[in-house]
Amino acid sequence: MRAASFGIPFQPVPGLTGSDVPATSGFARIKDPYSDQWLYAVPAIRPDWAVVHVPAADARGNARVLGTPFWDRVITRAARRVIVVAEEIVPSAELARQPELTAIPELFVEAVVHLPGGARPTSCYPLYGVDEAAVWRYLELSRTPDGLACYLAETAALDHAASGGPA
Repeated sequence: MRAASFGIPFQPVPGLTGSDVPATSGFARIKDPYSDQWLYAVPAIRPDWAVVHVPAADARGNARVLGTPFWDRVITRAARRVIVVAEEIVPSAELARQPELTAIPELFVEAVVHLPGGARPTSCYPLYGVDEAAVWRYLELSRTPDGLACYLAETAALDHAASGGPA
């Protein structure tokens, strides 16, 4: 995805010489034009969509990422279209006060969804951490279509109860 985020067709990868990884993964062997060393290249991955969850975004799609924004930046620049899911929708002026924290600018964003708790059972730093028991429950149930349906029904019931509705 790094190659796609840079707008290039492949990414050179050093250090795989002598490994079986290139042969089993279809990597191309290329010669570095500057050092004459042999490297491998992996093709760019350009997903149709990226969905990223952030602590805060404005209605136009400018999004604040706290913690480490590295992969969110790469993914949003590699994908053809981006959906930002936000814990909180804030005024644009609030994001403008600390522009260095706005890791995803609106020009990359197709849609903004306000969904507090939307990253659960994973984390949204610094608002909540990983719910490890829920991740294991998902992994257990998602092995079959019926199990996944059960997990989704359980999650929907919990979300409905948390929002004040009947369980």
